[in-house]
Amino acid sequence: MFRVPEPIDQKRRDEIIEAIAKRVEQFGMLVPAIFFLEMHKPLSYITGQGLHFLAPIASVFFNTFEDYAYFFDDRNNVELLIQKLESLAEKEEERARELKAQRKAKKAAMKAAKSGGTMMDEAIKMSGENPETTDNIAPK
Repeated sequence: MFRVPEPIDQKRRDEIIEAIAKRVEQFGMLVPAIFFLEMHKPLSYITGQGLHFLAPIASVFFNTFEDYAYFFDDRNNVELLIQKLESLAEKEEERARELKAQRKAKKAAMKAAKSGGTMMDEAIKMSGENPETTDNIAPK
């Protein structure tokens, strides 16, 4: 007969957070999504109610539509989603820093190999001494 959907439990909430975060990360829109959610957090309840209003029609096409409506009913869920997106953004930033450091080290190694010198040669060049004219032998 007529089925009334139940509000989501914590397990389903976490699944929804993971699904949304994964999708946002795929599109590379972590920071814009965080800004958007922070700006519209006060409107999350109204968004949830709007989704409930559209649920009878949208449920024909999407099975999980009602779950998303219940998800947005609670502002705490939106805050958890924002925290998840922020942690993913931090991880992405850390990966970018590591890649930059690796590229920098590789570039320095290529430059050193290209110049054909050792660290000692570089130090001598910086000091301005000419190794051929420097007398390392004691005077006779």
